Amino acid sequence: MTRNLLSGICLLLSLTAAAAEFSPDVRPGAGVTEQRLLSDYFAPLADTAMDSEVFVLDSGVPGAVGLMIGGTHGNELAGQVAALLAVENVTAIRGKLVVIPYVNRSAMSMPDSRNAVTRHHRIESRSGERYLPYGDRRTDPADQGVPDPGRYTNPPGYTLENGAESRNLNRTYPGKADGTPTERLAWAVMQLVRAEAIDFALDMHEADTPERKPTGEADYRPGGNRRLAYTLVAHPRGLETAAFALLEMDADTGISMKLEESNSTYRGLSHIEIGDNSPAVSFLSESPNPGQDRWRDDPDVVSDTRYPLTHRAGLHLRLFKHLA
Repeated sequence: MTRNLLSGICLLLSLTAAAAEFSPDVRPGAGVTEQRLLSDYFAPLADTAMDSEVFVLDSGVPGAVGLMIGGTHGNELAGQVAALLAVENVTAIRGKLVVIPYVNRSAMSMPDSRNAVTRHHRIESRSGERYLPYGDRRTDPADQGVPDPGRYTNPPGYTLENGAESRNLNRTYPGKADGTPTERLAWAVMQLVRAEAIDFALDMHEADTPERKPTGEADYRPGGNRRLAYTLVAHPRGLETAAFALLEMDADTGISMKLEESNSTYRGLSHIEIGDNSPAVSFLSESPNPGQDRWRDDPDVVSDTRYPLTHRAGLHLRLFKHLA
């Protein structure tokens, strides 16, 4: 992957007006060799709101196979944009890259229920005016089709007290072929991982920013005073790879990130279940999103001076580059 991954935030998308129908605007670049759907890997998703586009960038030269996942949570913008940047700009020179920009298309169809962040964010790009959609954390209840349970026991057997988490894709891995629509979506991702012989996967997320309230410039340092933001979570088999990647990130960008090992007792998350249920080594990255801060009024999720989208999307892309 080359450094031009970070050039221009011009690869965005538009959203249809229909509440339960998200149609992403993805403009595949010259490096895309094949375009598929998740339903190609798990047919029951076909013609449903849970199906999503998959882009393959195959160099034709033997090498590792990487998977980038964006849009697990619709209100975590940077991972989606990082995936779009890859699809629209990257040409693989060895091995193969598989990208899912909006893995939970249903969640993208919903307004943000956490902070009521504006649904559409206008930007000027190389191709003219485009819009960034901002969705919700969970699958649309209408697409799930069944009421949220009082408590949710996920496919690995872990019980969450909040039944709405049954619609959180990142609590339903490795999925279930005959489960709820969200569980079937996770199952489809796992089928892709196996079919494409994925070697390593990065699920790109966002969290609240390091500050709980505004601080002075003297107190601010990217990666400082962090909680979940600026974190890379690694499956136990990927800890050494992750450690070297973060050392390279620090040298490359000056940003210090925290490394966490997957918690084997907290089941259902991509970084533990993909690694436990396939040969792939799995990771999850977290960038700081002002839209996740409950104390902010009208957060700017594109041009915030401390956490601009260019910084956040670039963080995920740099991580993927160093993990590769």
